[in-house]
Amino acid sequence: MTILGIHSGHDASLALYKDGKLVGAIAIERYSRNKKEEYLIVQDIEDFLYSFDTSLDDVDYISMGFYGIQFTPFMRIYSPIDQQYPLMIFGRSAMESHLLNHLDLEGYRENNKPEYVEGLGLTLPPLLDRYRPPYLSNEHTHMLHYKLNVKIDNYDRVIPGYFIDHHTCHAASTYYTSPFKRSSVFTADASMHLHRSCSSYFVTQNNLMNPLRDPGYTYGNFYDCATEYLGVGPGLTKAGTLMGLSSFGRPNKKSMDNWKDWTKPQWEREGIEENHWNDWLFLQMTGKFPFVTGMRKEVVEKSPGYHHFTRENQEVYTKEESDSKEVMDHAASVQYVAEKSLVKYTQDLYEETETINNGNLCLSGGIFLNCNANYKIKRDTDFSNIHFFPACGDDGISVGAALYTANYIQDQPRYIYSNDEIMYLGPNYDHQPDSEYPRKDLDIKFVASEIEKGKIVCWFQGRSEFGPRALGNRSFLSDPRRKEMKDILNSRVKFREWYRPFAPVVLNEFKDEWFDMDFESPFMLYTVPCKRPQDIPAAVHIDSTSRVQTLRKEDNPKVHQLIREFYSLTGVPVLTNTSLNVKGQPIVETPEDAMKLFEESDVDILVINDVMYLK
Repeated sequence: MTILGIHSGHDASLALYKDGKLVGAIAIERYSRNKKEEYLIVQDIEDFLYSFDTSLDDVDYISMGFYGIQFTPFMRIYSPIDQQYPLMIFGRSAMESHLLNHLDLEGYRENNKPEYVEGLGLTLPPLLDRYRPPYLSNEHTHMLHYKLNVKIDNYDRVIPGYFIDHHTCHAASTYYTSPFKRSSVFTADASMHLHRSCSSYFVTQNNLMNPLRDPGYTYGNFYDCATEYLGVGPGLTKAGTLMGLSSFGRPNKKSMDNWKDWTKPQWEREGIEENHWNDWLFLQMTGKFPFVTGMRKEVVEKSPGYHHFTRENQEVYTKEESDSKEVMDHAASVQYVAEKSLVKYTQDLYEETETINNGNLCLSGGIFLNCNANYKIKRDTDFSNIHFFPACGDDGISVGAALYTANYIQDQPRYIYSNDEIMYLGPNYDHQPDSEYPRKDLDIKFVASEIEKGKIVCWFQGRSEFGPRALGNRSFLSDPRRKEMKDILNSRVKFREWYRPFAPVVLNEFKDEWFDMDFESPFMLYTVPCKRPQDIPAAVHIDSTSRVQTLRKEDNPKVHQLIREFYSLTGVPVLTNTSLNVKGQPIVETPEDAMKLFEESDVDILVINDVMYLK
């Protein structure tokens, strides 16, 4: 069975399920070179499928998430009933009206009845009825997917497929790539439209994945807005920057006292409309009002790759003020509330599902790219085991759509993935670009010795990572012992804010000697305390924490060997690892992209597979 997963809208992506497992995925920005690319073209699909010896003729199903879909002109989506009615859907309300009127809902209801007790073989309390807000009907809660047919322009065949709920896709991407047979799932992101679209709880067993309830967690929306209001930049691209800035400040007492009240579900709030909540909360937290007029609207600037949201008079603080002490303290308050509330909502999920989750938790959605909060969830909740899919954000929607179709709808046997099988999902590149630089066979001992001398290495290997983190195949690698290296990377290489931290990659066997962690972090999604910050200052933040990647030999043998060689020279089993891109650009995808970056950057060595280039 071959399934093509599609996500359009920001972080557009493609995924391929084939021969019983997920075999590939890519964010479209890697092709277009436009950061946060939202549009697909036919050539993207054809190029992607070709990379995996597949064509549209081989595809049995096309699946896609249905929240926030922005269809491109080449694609027409039809209901199974009326082949002449195109479903051109641009938002959830439009989606609901079209789907409720034109899709085969009777067939859906007959074949997809709730399976809370029978399907799981478990006894669940009636949480859905207890917590469902009055405007959510039972039908809407259980309609997780819809049948559809897809016609792609200039391609004769109509391909059957499915629309799949946005948060169901998030949940599927993390659960179906986890090793768990039973688990609870928490998904959360920033919808900026309807608060009921911001989060979900699920319970799972084997192939079955059931919605538990909508917890009403909407703080992702506020985090997005606060990033703008504090002058850091658009929340879609700069939320992680705000997280880094927050470590320089201290949360105020009002935030520490009121975080629980500020993060309760919308239906428990009194006197404040949903559209005004973020602005009201910013006023409560900071004492400043954004003076917003009008609804939030999307604006795409003409400059390539720059995508953001804006409001009239949205900027409470200017870009120049964004690294002031006042803003740092506000950022710390924003982050504090995020951490406390995510721990609470996660613990609530544990307590509601304690008898059935086996201590397992799967997390997904853009807010779980907040590594500081993830560590607090790991440390302060009762879950024993936590799994992430590396692409927590909307780029992972295509993967979730494909896996939900395969494992839930088609009931295909689950595949147990190794770390590297979900870290490196991009196409493979085994060629070298044209270059005038001296070219030599890769000598890992030489590269380690050059890093030890202070050189910066562009490191490119095989298949690209899927998700926002560089995990050793598209990385700048450097010496973490050199305190000045952080400023060099920020100012001369990455061209980004001075306060942005860099991440360490540590040999897994040494993780607990260098960091306060007794667990693995292969996808760089936890920020943990460093035990020896004075020894690796370039890879430690102002608060002596690090966003750690732990590396097993089997996950990336070459990088593991490189760190081993560096360790033999220095006694430090750690390298500084940051993504192979510069500010405002996607991570490089092809050897040609890597060569272009090498030519334009103040770095010393480029490694592409088994070849190295020297300046």
